[in-house]
Amino acid sequence: MFEVLQIGFFWLLQQMWRALPLFVTLAMMLVAMAPMNLMQGVVLGPDLALIAIFFWAIHGPEFLPPWAVFVVGLAQDFATGSPIGFWAVMYLFAYGFTLSQRVFFRGRTGVGVWLGFAIIAVLVAAGSWVLGTFVYARWLPPGELFGQGAVSVIFYPLLARVLLLLRRVLTTAPETL
Repeated sequence: MFEVLQIGFFWLLQQMWRALPLFVTLAMMLVAMAPMNLMQGVVLGPDLALIAIFFWAIHGPEFLPPWAVFVVGLAQDFATGSPIGFWAVMYLFAYGFTLSQRVFFRGRTGVGVWLGFAIIAVLVAAGSWVLGTFVYARWLPPGELFGQGAVSVIFYPLLARVLLLLRRVLTTAPETL
């Protein structure tokens, strides 16, 4: 009986270890939702979940599979009060587009990947603006969404380094396409 409990315990620890990128992405999402007073509210906060989703799509999609991206999007929907599925669709779009261009991103320097994230951030901001305008049936000011995208682009290199350290902790296996 003790052996079964021990096996079960180690299996649970292994599953939690494998889900660490999901937990970190959810934690980053919650941190981004915390009230920040950057320059008296003039500067918007970055979309930390988008940064993590982009990073894991390039450097380890096996660590953050599509179902986990969907969970992050739904968690953001429930936490922010946006329509259910809104951010799930946006994050799955960003994840899928990044995966489709993964071969291109993998061979680039840090600046090349950073520019790739800038493209994804602009596409997500534009998609959020268009989808939000249709969902809410009114004109939404695009400045805040594109501003958040710009701030996210600025924060990407710093957070990518932190996530790269996490990836190195998770595995020493070489990255493959």
